[in-house]
Amino acid sequence: MINVLEAELLKVRTRWMPYVLFLMMVGGAAVNMWLAGYLEWKQDPSAEFSGQAYRTFVFPYSIAVLLDSGQFWGSAIFVGILTSSCVSTEYNWGTVRQVLVRGQSRAGYLAVKIAALAILCAAFLLAALAVGLFFSVWATSLADAPITLDVRDGPSLPEIGLMIFRAALGILPYGLLAFMLSTVGRSTALGIGGTFGYIIAEGIGVAILQGIGGLAADLSDVALGRHAAGLVAANRIGSGEYNSMAFREFADPAKLPDPNVGALVILLYCLVFLAITFTVFLRRDIRVHQ
Repeated sequence: MINVLEAELLKVRTRWMPYVLFLMMVGGAAVNMWLAGYLEWKQDPSAEFSGQAYRTFVFPYSIAVLLDSGQFWGSAIFVGILTSSCVSTEYNWGTVRQVLVRGQSRAGYLAVKIAALAILCAAFLLAALAVGLFFSVWATSLADAPITLDVRDGPSLPEIGLMIFRAALGILPYGLLAFMLSTVGRSTALGIGGTFGYIIAEGIGVAILQGIGGLAADLSDVALGRHAAGLVAANRIGSGEYNSMAFREFADPAKLPDPNVGALVILLYCLVFLAITFTVFLRRDIRVHQ
């Protein structure tokens, strides 16, 4: 199994797509830290300790900003596109049947594929986060602000790890959604389009239900994105706002689902996506050309 996992990792990391997507994530972090943060603050330094721009780029507030944007775009762009592409090309190249004919079980094939994608996505997204934090520390020093965790409601080192875990958990179901769609449909377009479409449609639907209010607003808490937003909102440092590149409502954490409940709901979504994926794949007739 280890050898198969190593082969999967080699197969994916030799493609050009992960590196292009990584550069896009780094570019997004640069825009967030420098344009939406430092340069905007530079135009009005008097708002130093209260403005959204200041809290966008100054460390450690930037940790929450990067994780917020990374959770949204990591789900929509990096994980969704990479997962869909890697899964569907196996069908297009006819390699799925070849692997199964050599004796690997269907369940084992899917498990290894998921594990390899999870490892690579985590590595690239953590690397993008590290670059973003480097930008933040650099910009913080240019603003002559102290680089320290000792701020009001500032996180400790273990709490930073928890913040990263929350953001990662918010990305996981979207990766599994893309994996499910591309496996069921054997199509990159369905995996990418379905994941993007779900994120957009869910955001619109939640906004409509919230606007109606009452029972409809309560029904919006069933949405996956609400619970992912609740996890990210728990990462906020202090009560101030910041400039986020995530295209979603900047909701009050008190109005979002409890992050502990959100974690359980997200895991339930993950189990549903996995169950559908394995059920369809285990029963499917794998032909020579898919």
